[in-house]
Amino acid sequence: MKNTFFLTVTWLIILMVPAWASTASIGQDKVNVRKAPSLKSEVIFQAHLGYPVELEKTKGKWVQIKDWQDNTGWVYSPLINKKIQTAVVMPEQVNVRKGPGLNYPVVTQVESGEVYKIFNEKRGWVKVGYYVENQGLGWIRKDLVWGE
Repeated sequence: MKNTFFLTVTWLIILMVPAWASTASIGQDKVNVRKAPSLKSEVIFQAHLGYPVELEKTKGKWVQIKDWQDNTGWVYSPLINKKIQTAVVMPEQVNVRKGPGLNYPVVTQVESGEVYKIFNEKRGWVKVGYYVENQGLGWIRKDLVWGE
């Protein structure tokens, strides 16, 4: 009886917990984000190449996305790149360091809203760089970016 009860409770918990959204990036430049999953639907904003998004749900060949400012909309799924992870800088100004830690020297500073490709993760830090050039820049604390 106890085993059945615990098994039932476990399954209920699993079924009640929402599936975690996965992250991806926009795969082309100037992609229209629409109010509904249709080419006839209103364009609510445009997302640029590499822009990080959370994939919320799908409907046919469309995917509902959410960005770092909680804007949501629909994108035609072939325009999403699930292989390249990117992140957007959240605070007004962030130090980029030579290595993954505060003891490494600052190599530059980046601004809120700037988007970078993620090359690596280590101990709460992400190695970021330029998307198109595929060139590393340095390390940023993971809690200072969105999209990883």
